[in-house]
Amino acid sequence: MRILVIDDDVGMLGALKELLCSYGHEVVCVNSAEKGIAADPNSFEFILLDYKMPGHDGSWFLRNAKVERKTRILLITAYVNKDVIKSMFDLGVSGYLIKPFDADDLMRHLEFFSGDPVALDRGDADGDASAANS
Repeated sequence: MRILVIDDDVGMLGALKELLCSYGHEVVCVNSAEKGIAADPNSFEFILLDYKMPGHDGSWFLRNAKVERKTRILLITAYVNKDVIKSMFDLGVSGYLIKPFDADDLMRHLEFFSGDPVALDRGDADGDASAANS
């Protein structure tokens, strides 16, 4: 699966890229909403999107990227606010994970939203990765 990760935390980007690639996914990471738009979000099957980033936030990305419904979007955020989460759903996210989250939580979400049990198949890779706070 082609996955776009948008997060301002470089450590988070690296950890997610390593984890997702270990499951055989093709992963592109960018550190801003603007770069997310430049990456052609409709060419991805899945987007992992941070909410709170310097400059433009995740809601700006959703309002400006015009992501097609076929591309699933999972909000990943440490910023827990009921109104923000509701507005992100209104803008098109499929679900959300609160940081910090572990690898198993992320992979279960990918499997659920993609409908692809292969999202969890990583062969000999180690399943202990965990994502950091941001």
